[in-house]
Amino acid sequence: MIKVVTLFLVFILVLAMFGRLRMPKLPKSLKRKGVQSGVKCKACGRYSLAGEKCPCGGAGGKS
Repeated sequence: MIKVVTLFLVFILVLAMFGRLRMPKLPKSLKRKGVQSGVKCKACGRYSLAGEKCPCGGAGGKS
């Protein structure tokens, strides 16, 4: 049983090494952009959807 687990782990390690060789680290310009942080109202802290005005009457739509 231990032999099977050891062989499986070695196989996975070899696959990981080949994956690193085939797909090296990409430069920052080619990486995906992350999700933008939400825009909050300065007065009450509620999130603003599509830059609309906040119902509290504060500075909604501005971060």
